[in-house]
Amino acid sequence: MYLADLYIGKVKSYKEYKSNPQLVKQYVKTINTLKSVTRIEQLYQIKSLQYEKKEGDLKGVSAVYVNKQYRILFNEVASASDDLKIEVLEIEDLSKHYEN
Repeated sequence: MYLADLYIGKVKSYKEYKSNPQLVKQYVKTINTLKSVTRIEQLYQIKSLQYEKKEGDLKGVSAVYVNKQYRILFNEVASASDDLKIEVLEIEDLSKHYEN
């Protein structure tokens, strides 16, 4: 999966990302921030993420912004013990904003 490759630094095969190392760096930083969060409420407090729950065609999907142009779409998976706690984040896509 290309998102896992980008996270670990394997960008050779992905021309769009190879030519944009700043985007990859910001993507890794955003993923690390998401990994450090233990409660959904924390996402609202990190203003730079611009966390939002999507509506319409993307209902049920959440999003945070990597930069002004790219966002990460993901599903929240709650733990069994606490519905508000993020246990696993399933990353769906790194996409250009407004292209979906």
